[in-house]
Amino acid sequence: MPLPKNGIPLYIQIRDSLRQQIEQGLLEQGQKLPSEDELAAEFGVSRMTVRQGLASLIDDGLLYRKHGLGTFVSNSNVERDHRRLTNFFESCRLGGKVPEARVTQFEIISVSQPVAEALNLTPGDPVIRITTLRTMNSKPVTLHDAYLPAVLFPRLQTARPEELGLEERHVWELIERSGYSLSHLTERLEAQLADEQLAQILEVAPGSPILYGARVLYAVDGTPLKYADCYNRGDKVSLTVELLP
Repeated sequence: MPLPKNGIPLYIQIRDSLRQQIEQGLLEQGQKLPSEDELAAEFGVSRMTVRQGLASLIDDGLLYRKHGLGTFVSNSNVERDHRRLTNFFESCRLGGKVPEARVTQFEIISVSQPVAEALNLTPGDPVIRITTLRTMNSKPVTLHDAYLPAVLFPRLQTARPEELGLEERHVWELIERSGYSLSHLTERLEAQLADEQLAQILEVAPGSPILYGARVLYAVDGTPLKYADCYNRGDKVSLTVELLP
């Protein structure tokens, strides 16, 4: 389909068209693109113009070339930089991806022993449980199961899930809007295999690799503000850490 003559450079129109197809899942990770000649015929432009548009997407990490084989769609990973305090939404947007979340559980429950220890609470104390399913470009990536001490967040105790605005923001923002300044986060990581229930939620096969993280978020005065169990698809999330001598 020839591109419109709207004053926008043709290679940018090609870039944006292919980017949109990738974000919408019409072009899937690992899929081979048509040849430059085929794309040139499809868009009604020269091969050089197509090459310019592809080069821009390669620079952005959305495409990659295999010598002698062609151009392919890159793996769509969330790259979490653990050298600084970042969240899922920020990491996705920095990578040019579209993050969203859906609240699947919002309730006040009695805290269990392991979570109580992490939050300096007594087993049985009330906590606010907020479970969200996070997606990237409309595909499930992470099941995030968070627990907040109810005593620290009185306004959240009477809130409704639709009032939280968690579709496009992180639980951290709820915490900051409650008046707390964030200091740091600790996380224990381990490899797991998806059971049938988690596999169904994350749309993977049972037994698929899962990167599990147990996280505790702290205020500047050292108060634990949030504990979370995070179940990340092993094919969608990568981490960067910095090790100092």
